[in-house]
Amino acid sequence: MAETANVSLPRAATPANRSLARGLDILALLSETPRGLALHEIARALRLPKSSAFNLIHTLLEKQFLRYDADTAHYALSLRMFELGASARLHISAESVIRRYMREISTACNETVHCGVLDGMDVVYVDKVESTRSIRMSSRIGMRLPLYCTAMGRAMLATLPDDAVRARLAGQRFQSLTPRTISDMDALLRELAAVRAQGYASESEETNENVCCVGVAIRGRDGDAQYAISVSMPTFRAEEAPRTLAIQQLLRAQRKIEQFLRTD
Repeated sequence: MAETANVSLPRAATPANRSLARGLDILALLSETPRGLALHEIARALRLPKSSAFNLIHTLLEKQFLRYDADTAHYALSLRMFELGASARLHISAESVIRRYMREISTACNETVHCGVLDGMDVVYVDKVESTRSIRMSSRIGMRLPLYCTAMGRAMLATLPDDAVRARLAGQRFQSLTPRTISDMDALLRELAAVRAQGYASESEETNENVCCVGVAIRGRDGDAQYAISVSMPTFRAEEAPRTLAIQQLLRAQRKIEQFLRTD
């Protein structure tokens, strides 16, 4: 993935339109909640007075961006929003969508975020968003590492049944990159079972000492893993709270990116 160019937008002559901003916030909130939300739920989530939320929602209903279900008293996105999204996605590549969520993850966690693809028995790093911290990862775009000892590689392997994993890695030499590197196929299959159960992969000091990583696979419409994304951090920063945040961010991005890929 190529780094996107920085484009300077003209500075607004007046402050942002608050009503427009709040209306867009409502659309963004409902995009995360397919079942819809009641008026009081929208107002509470966006910290709006009910009267203000009602006026905004009424305008969005009039413009057919929302629909109202009288049985549940819920508001949800309308088919018009789907039509707008379908039109917009014609001009958006999968790589740009992935990079957008990589940036969001990096902003939330301030750790290095990678994207990789499966190539033979390796994962190839195809994009990277750096942390702003002084201690960073020494990875680079184009780097190639074995599937069996990386979080991205394990996340992609876990989308396959065990017999397909054995076939793919037939002849694989389980080289120890560090003293903690996984050592054989049986240990790998146990690890992949855990990945499937918890929904994400992890590794700690298996490819680089003092570095740990969590990652998820990104499946396309056919269910195959097309990409993987991960968050890498030094082990001294990998306490429970930042690690949990990284996992939550990855799972959210996984869901959003797969929604995009499956409507292609």
